[in-house]
Amino acid sequence: MKRSRKLNILILLFLIVTVFYPLFLMLLNVEWIEFSELIKSVAFKDSFFNSIFVTMIGTLISLFLAFLLAYGLNMANIKHREFFKILIVLPMLIPSISHGLALINLFGSNGLIGNFDIIGAKGIILGSVLYSFPVAFLIFNDGFNYIDNTLYDTALILGLNKWQMFKKITLCYLKKPILSAFFAVFTMIFTDYGVPLSVGGKFLTLPVFLYKEVIGLLDFSKGTMIGLFLLIPAIISFLIDTFLKNYSNENINSKAKISINKKRDIIFSILIYAILICIVAILGSFICYAFINNFRLDRSFSLIHFKYVFEDDLFTYLFNSIFISLMVAIIGTIVAYFSAYVTARVGGKNSKIIHILAMSSLAIPGIVLGLGYMISFKDTFIYNTFIILIVVNIIHFFASPYLMAYNALLKVDSNYELVAKTFNISSFRIIKDVIIPCTKKTIREMVSYFFVNSMITISAVSFLFNTKNMPLSLLINNYEGSMMLGEAAIVSLIILIINIIVKFIVYLLNRKELRNERNVNI
Repeated sequence: MKRSRKLNILILLFLIVTVFYPLFLMLLNVEWIEFSELIKSVAFKDSFFNSIFVTMIGTLISLFLAFLLAYGLNMANIKHREFFKILIVLPMLIPSISHGLALINLFGSNGLIGNFDIIGAKGIILGSVLYSFPVAFLIFNDGFNYIDNTLYDTALILGLNKWQMFKKITLCYLKKPILSAFFAVFTMIFTDYGVPLSVGGKFLTLPVFLYKEVIGLLDFSKGTMIGLFLLIPAIISFLIDTFLKNYSNENINSKAKISINKKRDIIFSILIYAILICIVAILGSFICYAFINNFRLDRSFSLIHFKYVFEDDLFTYLFNSIFISLMVAIIGTIVAYFSAYVTARVGGKNSKIIHILAMSSLAIPGIVLGLGYMISFKDTFIYNTFIILIVVNIIHFFASPYLMAYNALLKVDSNYELVAKTFNISSFRIIKDVIIPCTKKTIREMVSYFFVNSMITISAVSFLFNTKNMPLSLLINNYEGSMMLGEAAIVSLIILIINIIVKFIVYLLNRKELRNERNVNI
């Protein structure tokens, strides 16, 4: 009990220092006298309404595409559906700024497809859709797993037509996932500055406005006030997600029945292949720009971009990213797992506070969190070190792995601790020999989540790095700003390949464990 209490207090202190303290100091840093001046300024009004405009349109398009894809892959007869589901989420494995880069590669001046005007609102909307729709797809795809097959059979017996079944069964089960996906995607687009930074041009959005005020003018007070506006949709999203987190019924195991309808299957097959062609075009543009000398003057095969990237100390930045991501994956998983263990199985006075703090990190956009850390720790020994980069990434991505562990630990038999106490077995032994083996798959997914997201993030670390510890993802911004698109494409490809390797390793480990379980059962 003493060890559990110490662990409880230790985790609580860690979350207070890393989550609550930076936000508190941000508020203290605000000069509220300038608040009215800020909201009346033309730059703020333009950037605010610009953000609302592109976010609303981008969110609606993302939700529409994601819903159609999820519906087609779950309700239509599509071959290789599991492989397609993997391809659809590939855009999540590269930084958001890379999606803007892909649009420039494809549609900019001397683009692969043609010369189109994609700088401004159109480019931001397209890039935001590419960046965010896989997240909505995952939410919808998960929702389809909990639609009860027997309801469709009952509806057929009662004489309901296809539209009535779609409205009364499919949409009924997906109301809450749709709402959850809306706020998740809205928050992603509204708080992202990677895509607007690359293709926004003079079309200013709030995150870019904040970035320019802090980096360009060193106006931390104004940056903090802008950050408070970025917090609003994230907080609403957090509250909605908190109230809707238990929308799925775990007792339902039968998936929705797939009826025979060739016309429907052809339509959804065309849609799915069209989306996959777009994804392949994005990745293909990186490959083309990486291996072509100069799209304006000489389109012959060349390795000159690789030469420049490797001479530009690439391996140092690559080592920085891999080291940061590994540390975030290891330390973040340990902290998130034991935080979830305290709240899900130990309880106590502080467990509810720990749960709220752990989940509240979901409501803090990366760029706001980075600004908070810069204000809070700029005079400490951890500033401009790997330590602050690791900690900020852990907190930035903490909520989802914590929730994975929390849900997994709730499913493990709650009597193990009682049995251990009866036989005078230590809690550590129970965790090591019983609890962890029961949740190995979840732990692997937590490690993968922390690693991949730490490799692609640019928002949380933009204010906290120096030349010695700069992550690889920030090189994309540097190269793109200098119109070195081939070099930026190479960096995007390297990040994508590393993340695919990590995901593939996790997939192989999960597959091996599943085979072992089947052999034991046989």
